[in-house]
Amino acid sequence: MAFKGMNPDEGREVASAINESGSQILDAIDAVSSVVTSVEWVGPDYDAYLDEWNSFVSGPVTGLIEGFQRRSDKLNEHAEEQDTTSNKQ
Repeated sequence: MAFKGMNPDEGREVASAINESGSQILDAIDAVSSVVTSVEWVGPDYDAYLDEWNSFVSGPVTGLIEGFQRRSDKLNEHAEEQDTTSNKQ
């Protein structure tokens, strides 16, 4: 019979790597945000730029990080399901 399913330990390793990648992206965004807010720039153009930056971080970037977390969680769920299925056989 051909193998079907996943190696749960490998699935968990990949899930951990996905989660870590999301954390690295978040760390990079935090570092860049610190630079963005430290610029010597006063006036409405800066205010507008900062608003755009904050919208970008709270929108697409947050969505990306949450997407990494969801995919990590889903892979962990599949690994648990595989463990349950394998233990029944």
